[in-house]
Amino acid sequence: MNHYILNTIAFKDKLDEGVSQADLVAKAKDLGFNFVEIRNEFLDGTNTELEQIKDKANDAGIGIYYSVNDALVKNGQVNPDIDRYIREMQTLGSKHLKMNVGNVADISSTFADDLSKKLSTNGEFEFNVENNQTLEDSQLDNIVSFFKLVDQSKLPIGFCFDTANWYWTESEPDTAAQKLASVTKYLHLKNKAGSGSNKSAVSLDKGEIDIKSLISKFNVEEYGFEYFTPSAEIEHDLDEIKALN
Repeated sequence: MNHYILNTIAFKDKLDEGVSQADLVAKAKDLGFNFVEIRNEFLDGTNTELEQIKDKANDAGIGIYYSVNDALVKNGQVNPDIDRYIREMQTLGSKHLKMNVGNVADISSTFADDLSKKLSTNGEFEFNVENNQTLEDSQLDNIVSFFKLVDQSKLPIGFCFDTANWYWTESEPDTAAQKLASVTKYLHLKNKAGSGSNKSAVSLDKGEIDIKSLISKFNVEEYGFEYFTPSAEIEHDLDEIKALN
């Protein structure tokens, strides 16, 4: 079964007003999604809220992904906060964790072993890293280098390919797809409009990327929608992507 995932940034207006993500999960279900992606930067830091999100998701019959806006690689080492992020994922009742890559230029020789131990002692879950909009962390060459290490070390890590973020890191999605399609497990879908300092994420059929053509380069079952737009546009985009499968 394909996973159609709505990132809660779709409700950015509500998040900015201080609405808890616990009160948004059912809205994702109502829009036709079978998973919702919770963003850690909008959490209040308590287990109480995590448990409320889990309960609301169970009531709505929708699964959970957990998106952490932090780098896996920090100062060449495994980010020490990964243990906390894994615990938070588990409290949410999720088996899907995503982080940013981080800069791998001076990565430690023990990084792979250290990360393998952390992942193997926390039960089975899907772990992906993503290209964000930070030049230092998400240049294409940096990510390709990271996945060479992943391959050599047989680390259980996949890639979340964000279709539009490449434009913020001096690359573009078709070139990135050629190099990373084989390791991509999860697509973060958004389009891009504008240029220079006026770039913005937009709904799938309103930007410059041929989203359907780009999707055809991948063999995935996980489609995340990550942009703020009226609900009717999100429903339309979801129907278009479902029709491809």
